[in-house]
Amino acid sequence: MQRILNTLRLTAKELRAIARDVVMLVLIAYVFTVSTYMVADAISTEVDHLAVAVIDEDQSILSARLTDSIQPPLFKSPDMIAADQALQAQKDGKYILVVDFPPDMERDLKAGRSVTINIDVDATAVAHAGNGAAFMSQMLGQEITRYFSPSAVDGSQIDVVFRSFYNPNLTSKWFTSVMQLMNSITILTLILAGASLIREREHGTIEHVLVMPVRPPEIVVSKILANGLVILIAAVFSLIVVVEWLLAVPVSGSVLLFVLGTALYVIALASLGLLLATFTKNMGQYGLLVIPVIVVMILLSGGITPLESMPGFLQGAIRILSPAPHFVAFAQSVLYRGSGIGLVWPEMATMAAMAVFTFSVTLMRFRKVLSG
Repeated sequence: MQRILNTLRLTAKELRAIARDVVMLVLIAYVFTVSTYMVADAISTEVDHLAVAVIDEDQSILSARLTDSIQPPLFKSPDMIAADQALQAQKDGKYILVVDFPPDMERDLKAGRSVTINIDVDATAVAHAGNGAAFMSQMLGQEITRYFSPSAVDGSQIDVVFRSFYNPNLTSKWFTSVMQLMNSITILTLILAGASLIREREHGTIEHVLVMPVRPPEIVVSKILANGLVILIAAVFSLIVVVEWLLAVPVSGSVLLFVLGTALYVIALASLGLLLATFTKNMGQYGLLVIPVIVVMILLSGGITPLESMPGFLQGAIRILSPAPHFVAFAQSVLYRGSGIGLVWPEMATMAAMAVFTFSVTLMRFRKVLSG
């Protein structure tokens, strides 16, 4: 009973320390509100009003019809330019796509000869360029087919229907908002947990704690509880207010289940943050140590690029060493697909096992540091 009381008192002390750290509070508020909203609303891989130029060397009815088919919202109304202006225009970054209709295009097509329509792409905008070129190619092909054989198109016996589950309109903000929320949880949990120990060292209060009748497990647990509670409250607020309300992203699953899984993830990360902090003496050193860890965890979590696209050995290694890919799989399954605990328990069990292991290692290291 006394250990529980000691842990609760230390947790309250940690919460008061966080409340007095104005810079940290501003950072938490910014990351879970403004940053989440801006990233989700601004970053988009959707084709939307791409700048297009057309070089019409054919000057035929077909080329005019193809030019007229390039319309918003996928593309801006195309600008007509000369062939000798195309290269400089793309160097200046004026156009993402430049479409060149060759001379005698319509006549060659009517004669059954092959024709090449050049689409020059500014590939510095990789996602937009690739998607835009694909849409442009498909649209021009369909328009040419309608022009030469409208009856064949109208009477087609094959009707291909695409059904997109969980994101019917393929809206990118539905994906980026949740991914940004998960990245924020990862970053701030590691920073907060490590800062709680570094702050005590820099202020000299760690010595006061050591002379108190408390044990190392109580100190470690109190720091994890306090920082984890702050992160969970901020994450739930961001999910409900920013993601679901402001960004209008539907949350299909149970918020309570998401909180439970996030708590397991936060325990594992907070333990890791405390472990890393024991190897450093100030926030500068901790920052240099934790930044590579954060970068690797986020890039290899499966939230930015699918794990399946990574080399096999890397997939296995990251699943063993990091809880991030399990948290991403868990969160996507719960928030997007509405999965229940019956489907996500393997990810939760893995995160729980990693949390226990990391906590045990941190506790051993903490005892060693304190005794030293």
